[in-house]
This record gives sequence, C-alpha cells and structure tokens, in this order.
Amino acid sequence: MMQISSRTEYGLRCLLLLAREGTDQPLSISQIAARERLPRHYAQQILLKLRHAGLVKSVRGTQGGFALAKTPADISIGAIVRVLEGAPLQDTCDHFNRRSDCGHLENCSIRPVWQMISQRLWETLDSIQLHHLITDEKTVGHTLAVELPVLSAPSGTRSSFPSV
Repeated sequence: MMQISSRTEYGLRCLLLLAREGTDQPLSISQIAARERLPRHYAQQILLKLRHAGLVKSVRGTQGGFALAKTPADISIGAIVRVLEGAPLQDTCDHFNRRSDCGHLENCSIRPVWQMISQRLWETLDSIQLHHLITDEKTVGHTLAVELPVLSAPSGTRSSFPSV
C-alpha cells in the first residue's frame, strides 16, 4: 500500500487551514502551528516548501504570515502531493533495479500494472481540488462520490482486466 508521509498530511492540513481563512488573510507560523498542533519549525519547513512551489505566499510585516498564492479551486491535491511527497509508484522499477539487475527490463508484464496504477492515482489526485476539501467530512465524501464516481465504485464491480 502506498504510504503518505506526515509531511504531506500536515501540509494538506496547513493548506486547508489557509483555504478556510481566505487568500487575503495571512496566518503567522505560530498561529498555523498552534491550530494544527505542529512543532513550529516543522510547519515552517512545510510552508517554505509550499511557498517555493508557488502554492502559498509569505507576507512580511507585523500582520504578515502565510496565505494561499492561488484560489483553493486552482490547487489540486496532486500538485500538493507532488511537492511534498514526490511521485509514489512512478519509479517502482528504478527503485528495485538500483540494487541489482532484475533481468526483466526488456519484457516485464508487471511494469504495466504499476504504470496504470500510477496514471490512475495522478488522474484522481489531479481532479480533486483543495476547495473540495474545505467542508465537513460527510459533505466532502458525498461531493467526491458525485464528482468522481471512480472513488466510490462498489467493491463488486468488474475490473477491466480479463478473467483468468
């Protein structure tokens, strides 16, 4: 199973906090860290990385802090994950082949599985915007089920793989 780091989880939470405050209302590092129950230096590391990627902006001065650099509708979850997590599953074959030659680089029937999963994962994450997550959990679940039915497909549905 793909694991998401605490940096990505907390980064999403920090961005949601900023989204709920509005793009014109900066919050200080101390406010963000306190409200999200994070160590101040960890919140700062995350927000600096997000600022470098253009997702948040820093505002100087006594009333300064961090605010979203774009509207919540213009920030995809995929973009956030790429900044904070990298690209999980994208380098699966390279990861295993760094240690030794697996001998299957020219004819591998497993690689297409990882490629398809990676493609679907990024398509899904790119189609979910930060504004989808601003409301409560029940509303978010319902909205995503309606707008992205692939996320709520019943477990008994047929896969696109042929039966063996």
